[in-house]
Amino acid sequence: MKWSVYILLLVNLGLFVWHYQPNVNMQRNQVSDQLTRLVLLKESEQQLKLAAHVSAAPRCYSLGPFTYRQSFNAAKEKMSHQGVEVFSRESSEHVRNGYWVMLPVSATSNQTKMHLQKLKVLGVKDYFLVAAGEEKNAISLGVFSKPKLAKRRRDEVEKLGFKVNVKKTTLPKRVYWLEWPSTSEHQPDKIFLDKLLTQFKGIGQTERRCPSSKK
Repeated sequence: MKWSVYILLLVNLGLFVWHYQPNVNMQRNQVSDQLTRLVLLKESEQQLKLAAHVSAAPRCYSLGPFTYRQSFNAAKEKMSHQGVEVFSRESSEHVRNGYWVMLPVSATSNQTKMHLQKLKVLGVKDYFLVAAGEEKNAISLGVFSKPKLAKRRRDEVEKLGFKVNVKKTTLPKRVYWLEWPSTSEHQPDKIFLDKLLTQFKGIGQTERRCPSSKK
């Protein structure tokens, strides 16, 4: 009789555990879903704040890049005649060819010192010892934007008895932009802008965040 009672108790206990376990899993899933929704809500709020900040930032129109200062000044004058208040921006995001004139790396440090001393005695100016990079310990005689200027420098120093190399390199290229706020009362019309784009080759119009200071 005792065994029958024990068996019934075990059966009831098993049924209780079986019914209780899904409820525990359900509660866990509910908690997990709530945490997920909270995380997603927080991320959404952050994205909305970021979007609001970006949209609130003042925007400017940029016209360029002008590679020559003369063309930039001419376009700026035309914009002023249209009543558009513009300001200028310079950048060096482009590159151009350059020509590096140098005395090549000497076989020994003593020979390099002799070259430096000889340049000084002969009155050669604008030279320095390269301290790092592929041309370390070479003697730089200048970097020029035009090959004829580099050739002139090379010929001058070679006449003094030096062996001179000219290496092609790259230089930062300064370009110019015209900018004006998108909220300005006076805006250039499309016909006028199209004429500028035709007259000054290689320029275009873009929109960007206004700089903190105008000049």
